[in-house]
Amino acid sequence: MANPETASETMRLVLRGADAAGEQSYALFALANGLAGVEGVADELAAAPACYMPDAFVTRPIAYHESFPGYATATDTRIKCPSPMLLRLHIDGAPIDFAQAEMVDGGCELDLQQGRLLRQSRWRLGDGKLLDIATQRIVPLDGAACVASRIAITPVDFSASVQAWLTYGAQAAGEGDDAGDPRISGRLQSNWTPRPAQPGDTPDVTRFGQDVVELAYRQHVVSPGAQVAAVQAGHVVRRHLGAGEILDIDRVVALACARGAPATLDEPIAPFDAIAERQRGAVQRLWDSAGFAIDGDEALTRALRFNLFQLHQSASRSAAHSIAAKGLSGEGYEGHYFWDAEAFMLPVLALQAPEKAQNLLAYRIEKLGEARAHAAAMGHKRGALYPWRTIAGGECSSHYPTGSAQYHINGDIAHGVQLYVAATGDEAFRARCAEMLFETARMWLEIGAFDERRGGAFCIYGVTGPDEYSALVDNDFYTNAIARHHLAYAADTADWLRGEAAADYAALAARIGLDAAEVAGWRKAADAMWLPVDGAAGVSPQDDAFLGRPRLAGLKPLGERGPLLMGLHPMILFRHQIAKQGNVVQAMAMDLVPMPRALQERNFAYYEQVTAHDSTLSSVAFATMAARLGQTGKALDHYRECAFVDLEDRHGNTSHGLHMAALAGSWLVLAQGWGGLALDGVVPAFSPVLPAEWAGYSFRLCWRGSTIELAVDRAGCTYRLVAGDAVAITDHGRPLQIGADPVFVARPTVKGVIFDLDGVLTDTAEDHYQAWQMLADRHGMAFDRETNHQLKGVDRAGSLRLILDHAGAEVDAATFDAMLAEKNDLYRARLAGYSPANLFSGVRDLFAGCRAAGLKIGLASASRNAPDVVRLLGIADEFDFVADAGAVPNAKPAPDIFLACAAGMGLSPEDCIGVEDARAGVSAIHAAGMVAIGIGSEEALPDADLNVPAIGDLSVGRILSSERETAARGGLSTRTGKVEEISC
Repeated sequence: MANPETASETMRLVLRGADAAGEQSYALFALANGLAGVEGVADELAAAPACYMPDAFVTRPIAYHESFPGYATATDTRIKCPSPMLLRLHIDGAPIDFAQAEMVDGGCELDLQQGRLLRQSRWRLGDGKLLDIATQRIVPLDGAACVASRIAITPVDFSASVQAWLTYGAQAAGEGDDAGDPRISGRLQSNWTPRPAQPGDTPDVTRFGQDVVELAYRQHVVSPGAQVAAVQAGHVVRRHLGAGEILDIDRVVALACARGAPATLDEPIAPFDAIAERQRGAVQRLWDSAGFAIDGDEALTRALRFNLFQLHQSASRSAAHSIAAKGLSGEGYEGHYFWDAEAFMLPVLALQAPEKAQNLLAYRIEKLGEARAHAAAMGHKRGALYPWRTIAGGECSSHYPTGSAQYHINGDIAHGVQLYVAATGDEAFRARCAEMLFETARMWLEIGAFDERRGGAFCIYGVTGPDEYSALVDNDFYTNAIARHHLAYAADTADWLRGEAAADYAALAARIGLDAAEVAGWRKAADAMWLPVDGAAGVSPQDDAFLGRPRLAGLKPLGERGPLLMGLHPMILFRHQIAKQGNVVQAMAMDLVPMPRALQERNFAYYEQVTAHDSTLSSVAFATMAARLGQTGKALDHYRECAFVDLEDRHGNTSHGLHMAALAGSWLVLAQGWGGLALDGVVPAFSPVLPAEWAGYSFRLCWRGSTIELAVDRAGCTYRLVAGDAVAITDHGRPLQIGADPVFVARPTVKGVIFDLDGVLTDTAEDHYQAWQMLADRHGMAFDRETNHQLKGVDRAGSLRLILDHAGAEVDAATFDAMLAEKNDLYRARLAGYSPANLFSGVRDLFAGCRAAGLKIGLASASRNAPDVVRLLGIADEFDFVADAGAVPNAKPAPDIFLACAAGMGLSPEDCIGVEDARAGVSAIHAAGMVAIGIGSEEALPDADLNVPAIGDLSVGRILSSERETAARGGLSTRTGKVEEISC
């Protein structure tokens, strides 16, 4: 390959022979800069249109045999623009037909370090002569819309007069054999016609038009030692060459596109070398902020670098456009923008190139009027509903059950706003988004209601989630989850804006008719959102009916090509328990719903069985969750599925263009899956894990103007500040400040935390005391608080025995059992008034930190009423396992209940830490072979390995470091497995 500055193997994509030609390679070797994109076709073969520009689309009416109100009336369709790379050769006056010539050897290289395409071909002409053509091509990442080419033409074994015609490939290609594929069937054949010159045009300007789209191409050609002349629609270069001599040509084509008016070419054309130098700087800046490596898998490293480079190439450069599903690399899906721009592409851009992420949101702001019109057309009284697929802002889907019904797009946009503002700290932009957030939040109250049959839960009806194989359902899990997030953020934004800019908020509220009661309604709906766990299946239902449907027989394995939608009527899919992509798993991967790790594991296992992965987005979510859950083999299988989706054409349609969201998702898996990155808190949180197949990995991200790098190895993670000011983060819940010096953090060995209930999470101790006091009074027994103190950590029967012993009383077995039941009734009567307000301060934050750190949470209470208590406290869904005090043979201080809890969570005792407020409980923890954290003073709990005054003083960092702190104090001497009897 003609590459003067060879890139490392992981920084270049090289294909040779037949693999370097054809429609798949045209997408793989596409170049773009957000303003224009060109396919990777060879210059000498570029006869057909092969260029994409964001404004090059037309709007066509949609015809229905039966139409109803609110149906989409038109669709936007991208048009391929004339190729600015067409090269035609004449040898001694005779034209060369490369379609008939034989390619003897050839190859193509995408240099990810220099940001350019290099292609070399050796052709055997009809008379047997050999001709070499080598090209370099650049579309400058931070330059104007232009294509720069450097061409070298060499007659290998002959001398001849060579003419190189540098014109434009505007002749329409055939429709192809994939017109029946719904992912491509809406494409529009190009039909460009010449347009007259405009005042001020120079001879090097060529104009084309189709429908309302107007194009202008201006070409600059330099060829040392040759004659260069402008001709109609291009240039011709002439030179006589001897065998082995080279005809060098630099060709730069500036591109402009306009709608309904002549396109304007303003910027001067820079020479090829200047463009190449500027491109090197732009690509270096990209890798400075987005660099990463995987130690132990070069193929995967190369794939991810290719994917990231292609994403940044297609990222929009203006608020007029978003990123199409195929970027600027192909014509699949008509060039439409979907929800995946905000859900998959925006998070990557926000953490690597925030200005590009802002463009995606600014585009949505610009289209708020169209979103309002769409909502009105759908029958809504007010608010805004963004379309499922669009370019100009209107809904382009003619199949409303899987199109317009995807209301989750509103929530996806709001989620993107929150993530961008968190990553950048750009509160001014949040204010710009306020009207959009409020108008879209209104839609949830339009399609949902509080259901008294479900305890007043807020339910959302008649929508379709990202899984298009389940249409028009009630309470789609992903939709409810993203709606809850949206409503809460909109309410928070209203409160924030009212405090920060009261006059601006008042003006906005008056303009759109927003009042305090409506904002309160958003918060109420968010708090009451219906996101249940099915009692029988033990999983989160994808929707109200999903778990009851029959499964679809013959579900194909992961990686088998051909989506079900290509061969089955949609109604067949709608009637079965089959997912195109897992909505519940997607919500989990996006951290939309806090849930115990055990529930995450059950959800993953369940939906893995019923998901077809027909969407390229599906493996992103499954890989992310499998990595977080420690299911390494499955994680890597899904990871390769998304990382190599285009490089290996795993869905059979790379020729339609690259799958931009899946390419972006491959980085999200690295950061959010293996790196454990969560962005739902005040600072970025990491919980890095390392698969056994890798020796290590690293990646960078931008946060509030700074760039940090994570380097993960077997021992833990080293955080380094690459640029900017110090950054606050957490690692497995432990707060860190990343500044001038690298910070190494060992990977914790703790995997689960087991909590006692009474006195640890809530103050039921007083209620137990009052119940025992009432029982003692009724039966004439002496009892006081001093005696009650001896009952701490003791089960009900043991407590009654202590009370009887203290009072010097004896009762028969039947009376004893009756007294136990009587005490329980007295206690439960006091519990009737319990609510989440009775939960100790700090518990919810601690549980959230444990989940973020990847820790399981268990409950080991001596109280048989514990399940009812945690339900009343509103934390029943926080636990991975609740040990049943009635099912263990021996009460505390025996270890049975802690051992049962660890086993129930699927963990070894040595992987767990126990939290107690009683000496009997501490002894039970030690007897189980666990570290014990005592809630109380060292005087009260002298045997605890770590003491904190109250649960609110306990952090995840203290939990994870408690074993190390204990060892530093002289070893885990109390973890002997011996049961210590508590003297009463």
